[in-house]
Amino acid sequence: MKRFRPLAALPLLALLLASCATSPAPLPLRVGFTPNYPPLCMLDPDGTRPDGLECDLATALAAELRCPLEIVPLEWDDLFPALFDGRVDILMSGLTVTPGRAARVAFCDPYLQNPLVAATRAGEAAAYASAADILTAPASIGVLRRTSAETFVRRHCARARAVPVALRRDVAQNLAANRFSLYVDDLAAVLDLAAANPEILEVIPVPLHPQDLAWAVRPDNADLLLAANAALARWRASGRLDALLDRWLPARPK
Repeated sequence: MKRFRPLAALPLLALLLASCATSPAPLPLRVGFTPNYPPLCMLDPDGTRPDGLECDLATALAAELRCPLEIVPLEWDDLFPALFDGRVDILMSGLTVTPGRAARVAFCDPYLQNPLVAATRAGEAAAYASAADILTAPASIGVLRRTSAETFVRRHCARARAVPVALRRDVAQNLAANRFSLYVDDLAAVLDLAAANPEILEVIPVPLHPQDLAWAVRPDNADLLLAANAALARWRASGRLDALLDRWLPARPK
């Protein structure tokens, strides 16, 4: 089987499935994955195997394509180079769709709305009733380094001081120690932090900026892009996508 090259004469997905099914040794779907974003992308409790929502989605996608799955753990900075030099076929690693990234890769249809939201110390969320209360607060705001949240806070929170954090696991401790009074991140990340630290951290349920999560392929890999989008469409219609999201993000807004 050739690796996901454009096909013309017959319906694309049917040809792709037939190719995978009839090849004596089908090539694996190689998925770029950085285990740094629980519950989307992480390692299992033993720290030995990929786990999380994106792992389940990758398993389901490979089954749809009737191909073996190879999850390729990568450092975050190596995700896009690995896609472009052919080490992986698709990135399934909690990627936010941004204009800069969309200029370089072909994003599949989004599978999750993941807006930026804020969190604060437990018992203090009532002080922030609206997005304006957060955007105009003369506060120290924690952000994960080199993320869309850091860019957003520096651009839109004019009275705030951005406090970069190296690791999400340090957020609760920094909030408790008053290093900052607010923390801005993706909804999925903030929900996970709140679930793990309910005595320290409270989510402020006010969207600050819309964001979508999606998988990425090379711009010339139109067949894989269409096959992945077709799979997502079937999962939405059948309820399978919601079931996978509910497993890992039970507190997400419906």
